Amino acid sequence: MSTMARSVGDPHLTHGLRAMTSRRVLVTGGAGFVGSHLVDALCAHGDDVVVVDDLSTGDRANVPDGVALRVVDISDGPALGRAIEGAHFDAVVHCAAKTKVVQSAEQPELYRRVIVDGTRNVVDAALATGARDLVNISTGGAIYGETPTCAHEDSPLSPVSPYGRFKAEAEAIVQRHGLRGISLRLGNAYGPRQRDDLEGGVISIFLGALRDGRPLTIFGDGSAERDYVYVGDVADAVLAALDASATGIYNIGTGVATSVNALVGLMRRVLGASPEVQHAPVRAGEIQRSCLDVSKAARDGLWRPRTTLEDGLGRTARSMHLG
Repeated sequence: MSTMARSVGDPHLTHGLRAMTSRRVLVTGGAGFVGSHLVDALCAHGDDVVVVDDLSTGDRANVPDGVALRVVDISDGPALGRAIEGAHFDAVVHCAAKTKVVQSAEQPELYRRVIVDGTRNVVDAALATGARDLVNISTGGAIYGETPTCAHEDSPLSPVSPYGRFKAEAEAIVQRHGLRGISLRLGNAYGPRQRDDLEGGVISIFLGALRDGRPLTIFGDGSAERDYVYVGDVADAVLAALDASATGIYNIGTGVATSVNALVGLMRRVLGASPEVQHAPVRAGEIQRSCLDVSKAARDGLWRPRTTLEDGLGRTARSMHLG
């Protein structure tokens, strides 16, 4: 099975939680990679969580025992309404989306339906259930485009893919309604449970290749850079956003751009491995440098990253029984 089995016991996933009254929280995409870690963090906090997920890329095994899972496609507004009819929620965390940049160029209508129409449906559902707060999981890399210097929240948006453009539209939908809406623009999230068959999860893809004895495929010359943020830090950011009174946009990354070549070198050092490397042409629609300025979140007292890439890589490798 390509989806990572649900792992527990990583104290990092809950180290940033603040004591407060428990909430009832709806998490869309809560059976997926990022969403399931958020569910774990909310449950550890004592919140009552309900998950909505169509299981197209998520896994039932990622949903903890005792957490209700309602299998529904968020792009189907009436079905979503029926799935949560009569329920009350204090907050909604919206993770559900299609996330393949290259695929978004091939199937733009599918991506518009899920990301734009789906977000509109989630906002309507939040309002119908009495929710006051909505945390929207957005993208940093695909929304800013090329970032010669690390992008801050006021940097011009320059998405080169339908995925990035639709995520920008989704952010605007969240901000236009009567909720306390906050959108978190993530860097390249990685960590335990990430699938190794989705294009954005290069760390999981590389670790999966190492585990299976396959060569690592690098698209281009390996100079492309990304801002890799550990999923435990992302979970902390979402909990902090729910606890805060902040609204608007926040970058969630590390402020460090790491090339693919440097990532392979780090893997060799951390894991003591010497993987074979093969090169392939650069994929259409992919940017070459993505880095996020995260000083606003720190300045506002909301959040700051805690996990180095070396530490996060080690934790992820151990979850896959490597290293």
